Amino acid sequence: MIDLCNFLKIISDKNRLKIICLLGNESLCVCKIFKSLNLSQKLTSHHLGQLKKAGILERKKRGSFAYYNLNKKILKEKSKLLNQLTR
Repeated sequence: MIDLCNFLKIISDKNRLKIICLLGNESLCVCKIFKSLNLSQKLTSHHLGQLKKAGILERKKRGSFAYYNLNKKILKEKSKLLNQLTR
């Protein structure tokens, strides 16, 4: 249950939730993410780091760029836990 609480705490930030929505169907580099959110690169990197630390995002380097995508396995696990609460 603590794991679920931490997950909910991480995604409760509106900018982190926006990042999750942006990455729903594609991988994006930090430069595209922060431009889409209208945030500084530093703040965007902070949010990406928190989401990655929680296992929600995966990061891959392509040349000098870092690309992020959703860890759908983790999101499905958390979704199952939330569904169990309603039974």
